[in-house]
Amino acid sequence: MNFKRFIIMSDNDNQQTTERSSILINLEHIVSIKPIKMTTKDQVVIDGYWIRLSNGKKYRAVQVPKMILDSFEESLPAIQKNDEAAHSFNYQ
Repeated sequence: MNFKRFIIMSDNDNQQTTERSSILINLEHIVSIKPIKMTTKDQVVIDGYWIRLSNGKKYRAVQVPKMILDSFEESLPAIQKNDEAAHSFNYQ
């Protein structure tokens, strides 16, 4: 197992507050991580992450491990234009 620490935000309906909690998540169960903007109760916008796990659970994280942040900084190859001549299909 490969556990890493995350800080997540959760709503406490009883006290009508938002709480921050520390949680260990097994990285092998993460399906996707999406950068999002979140607002706090005092209307401050903060950067966060929407984390989906293989068991269907979802978390709003405000702090994630550095290795995940580095993955978002990774450069990707340039977008290629579609060359239709190279992708011909034979219909019969």
